[in-house]
Amino acid sequence: MKKFFLTMAFAVSALAMNAQGFVGGELGLWRDWHANSTDFTLAPEVGYNLSDKFAIGVALNYGHFYNDGVKANGFGVNPYARYSFVKLGPVSLFADGEFAFNTFKFKGGGDAMNSWEIGIRPGAAVTLTKHLSFVTHVGFLGYRDADDGIRDIVDTGLGFKLSGYDLTFGLYYNF
Repeated sequence: MKKFFLTMAFAVSALAMNAQGFVGGELGLWRDWHANSTDFTLAPEVGYNLSDKFAIGVALNYGHFYNDGVKANGFGVNPYARYSFVKLGPVSLFADGEFAFNTFKFKGGGDAMNSWEIGIRPGAAVTLTKHLSFVTHVGFLGYRDADDGIRDIVDTGLGFKLSGYDLTFGLYYNF
């Protein structure tokens, strides 16, 4: 048993010495004065580069939504596997195969409501420095569904969607 733990300790330390991890995330704020609505999102992210082409990661999402007196808070988890298929100098094009689960709770009572998706989210990363990358996701290809009570505010269905809600920007610190 001691040999097993010693071997595991050496393996973990070897991975730590050759760390290929990244942390970062996305932040969003939108205020529509005419509709009296506000959306705030915060999505910290952590991941690990398995090779030059493959990475795995997870984003944790928090969102606060206000629309003319109706308030809701949402939490979610989004694990993904990333495949980088083109590298042109500092620019990499990739596709994230993902599964996301979100839960929403409206102020004033009621049960929490859930949404989920599975699909591919294409994107691009620009290496700004050795340790800093700019990342964007553009669109979604896959399936989305939600509980009945929130289907009117959450996109559901199957297909490809390219909209402002599917365009995100973020920064990663690579270590």
